[in-house]
Amino acid sequence: MSIPADNIDRWTVVDTLREGGGTRARVLKVKLGDRDAVLKDHAGCDPLFSMLLGPILARRESKALRCLSSVDGVPLLIGRRGSRALLMEWFSAVPFKTLQRDTEFWKRYFIVLEQTLAAIHQSGVAHCDLRSLNNVLVNDRGEVFIVDFVACCFKGRRWNLLSRAVFRRFCRVDRDAVLKLKQQVAPELLSDEQRNRIKHVGWFARGARHTGKLIRRLSRILLTR
Repeated sequence: MSIPADNIDRWTVVDTLREGGGTRARVLKVKLGDRDAVLKDHAGCDPLFSMLLGPILARRESKALRCLSSVDGVPLLIGRRGSRALLMEWFSAVPFKTLQRDTEFWKRYFIVLEQTLAAIHQSGVAHCDLRSLNNVLVNDRGEVFIVDFVACCFKGRRWNLLSRAVFRRFCRVDRDAVLKLKQQVAPELLSDEQRNRIKHVGWFARGARHTGKLIRRLSRILLTR
């Protein structure tokens, strides 16, 4: 469920979090009434990409955020702005790898991250891009935040066995991505079984990664300057 806003069109820019261009949406920190919010605008991409895929990507991420409105650590959807932009809850947090903390901090952090990811999956959404370091955030208290659901996969209807099988595979990809993140900041927390999983990447994960790279490359070649 979206957060009601007094007037979603009345906002002022506070900071530019990411410049747009190519296939990348513009991301701004804005002031919406008396609260901070994030504006993600696919109109900031190159014109052809923005026109053809911007509405699809904004609609897809909006759907994911609505499905996950009850999951702590996922930004609440405030609302859509036109067909290519959405306003979301602001988190005061940074990419997890930028923090230097001890093992106990990371132990607590990854317990919460795994619980948050399980809740996301139970809500019928797989993130599919947790390998990106900017999509997993943390604050000084060790609170977990997961953002950027534009590449997500949804659980299919009960009768759609193929879609549900693909969804389960992407959930496994998400869980393996968390192990890779753990390896980067606290490898001592990995069990022998988890280390083995990292070494032996499954065929589905390899195929999904290569397919994603191919789609992004073709999008840049065909739809950007």
